[in-house]
Amino acid sequence: MFEKYPAEHIIIRPPVEAYSVLIAVTGGCSWNRCLFCGTYKGMYGTTQDYAIRPIDDVKKDIDQAAKYNYHGFPVFLAGGNPTSAPTEYLAEIIKYVRVKLRDVQRVSCYSKALDVLRKSDEELKTLANAGLDIVYMGLESGSNKVLRLMKKGTNAESFIKAGKRLLNAGINLSLYIILGLGGQKYSEEHVKETARVLTAINPTIFRFRTLNISPSVPLWENLKSGEFTLLSPLENLKEERNIIANLGDNVTSQVFNDHVSNYCDIESVNIKEDREMFIKTLDSYIQSNRIKKMARKNLDRM
Repeated sequence: MFEKYPAEHIIIRPPVEAYSVLIAVTGGCSWNRCLFCGTYKGMYGTTQDYAIRPIDDVKKDIDQAAKYNYHGFPVFLAGGNPTSAPTEYLAEIIKYVRVKLRDVQRVSCYSKALDVLRKSDEELKTLANAGLDIVYMGLESGSNKVLRLMKKGTNAESFIKAGKRLLNAGINLSLYIILGLGGQKYSEEHVKETARVLTAINPTIFRFRTLNISPSVPLWENLKSGEFTLLSPLENLKEERNIIANLGDNVTSQVFNDHVSNYCDIESVNIKEDREMFIKTLDSYIQSNRIKKMARKNLDRM
């Protein structure tokens, strides 16, 4: 039914990496069991098994980027979680990027908390010293109930430990939060526990996404059966507002709503300084008749 793509085909990248040099390092996702995710399960008309590419093939792609003068751009090392690869392998690729491409603005990749926890502090520092600037990690929720329900394969305390270790190693951390992931049933807990975990980590950045469920996503069956209930645009905005309101005073993260799934585009370069503004703006949306009447976007992809 779906075309199976080899590891060198890049299926997804963060919106913020739209103008980056994309270098495929791994294919698929080493976990690939989350109920809400269909990225490698047919959401884009393709499937992809987890694989680590031969390092010589990766270097050839970097050489090709250098040949065509892709200097001065950010570089995104693609795949569901390249940090699952051996540290020496990944560090060699990062160093090769820095040698072959001039004036690289940043080197980034997706990561999983389990990847980080499997590496020693020295290994994480090796990646930082090689030139890995930032990783994007899906926290999704700080609630262990929601994480277990969604088969995330990680608990809140593991996220806290992994996040702190990355930051201590000198690697910036961008966390994703999925609004509505707890459905109607666990919305309050999703908000409270997500704010708790964000407060414990104080990540460099956290970004909001809004849950959408397509037929290729395992959670689709829970939605059809009535076991899971999606939130309205208004309810999603209330979740975001209350997560921000429940953050500790120590949180200085940048905050973005940089995805088409969201119902607002508010940003902050320091949420400690901007929290009052952020909440007041969200309150104005929440009180708006337009938002109250707004239908869900029902996107077929995240």
